[in-house]
Amino acid sequence: MLTENDIVEKLADYLKTNGYVIEQKLTTNQTGIDLIAENNSEKLYIEAKGETSSLKTSNRYGKPFNRNQVKSHIGVALLATMRVITSKPAGNRTKVGIALPDNEEQRRVISQIIDALKQLEIKIYWVTNDTITIE
Repeated sequence: MLTENDIVEKLADYLKTNGYVIEQKLTTNQTGIDLIAENNSEKLYIEAKGETSSLKTSNRYGKPFNRNQVKSHIGVALLATMRVITSKPAGNRTKVGIALPDNEEQRRVISQIIDALKQLEIKIYWVTNDTITIE
C-alpha cells in the first residue's frame, strides 16, 4: 500500500529522471502543493494522494481507504489544483496534475470526471511501486 509520501517520492524520482528539477517536495505533515517541478518548457504543480494513511498510529494505516475517503481525498486534490489553475503562479508555463495510486477505487472515481480533467488540462499520474503512467 502506497502512502502519500511514497507517491511523492516515486513521482519526484520519475520527474528527475525525465529532466525536471524538483523545487518543492512536501510530506504529509507539511502544507502546500506536494510537488513542484520545472523543466525548460513548464512548471508542474502536483497534488498527491495515497491509498492508505501515512501515520503508523492511525486506524487506517496499512488498510486501503474506503470509497468515501477516496472521493474526499480526490476532492481535496482537485481544490488545490483549481487554486493553482486560477492563480497561474508560473504564468503560461503553469501545468497541474494529481498523483494517485493506480488502483481500482481511484480509477473508478477519476473515470467519472476524466473528460472534465482533460478539458482543464489536469494530468493524472497513476503510481504503482514500479511504474508511473500519465493520463
